[in-house]
Amino acid sequence: MGGKIKTLTEPKIVKLESFKVMGAACETTMVEKDVKIPRLMEEFHTKQMITIENRLNAPVSYGVFIDPEDWNTDTEPFTWIAAVEVDGHDNLPSGMVSRTFDEQDYAALDYDPDEHNYDPYPFLHKWINENGYEQISGYGFERYEPYTGANTKFTLYLPVKRMSAKD
Repeated sequence: MGGKIKTLTEPKIVKLESFKVMGAACETTMVEKDVKIPRLMEEFHTKQMITIENRLNAPVSYGVFIDPEDWNTDTEPFTWIAAVEVDGHDNLPSGMVSRTFDEQDYAALDYDPDEHNYDPYPFLHKWINENGYEQISGYGFERYEPYTGANTKFTLYLPVKRMSAKD
């Protein structure tokens, strides 16, 4: 039987230490993302990544999304950054961006597009809400080890905090 596995991997809560990334960014909408993001990822991984001098933890790389405050998913763009971890924000190549992410708890989900036939984003959002957490901050990221193209396995990380007990 050749088909995708329908079973889900179990999400988990992990604490990540502060880290810095550097990479190439684009603005896109939910309508355009399936064209713009793969194009940016391919360009970054094949041509731009080698210009980053202070890279850490190769071959790990990231796809970071940053949503505007009160983001309207139907009409407003968000930012996607194809990035690698770095030891600082010095030596920023022309046209690239950098960001620091503070220590944070994340809901994490391993996802393999060749084996799983569900969308990991709504699945993880639902899991967060059903397990006593709430998503915080308007960002998250996919972590690749390594990035190999559009069907790369990744771990999806969404920042969370435990919900307060209801009185």
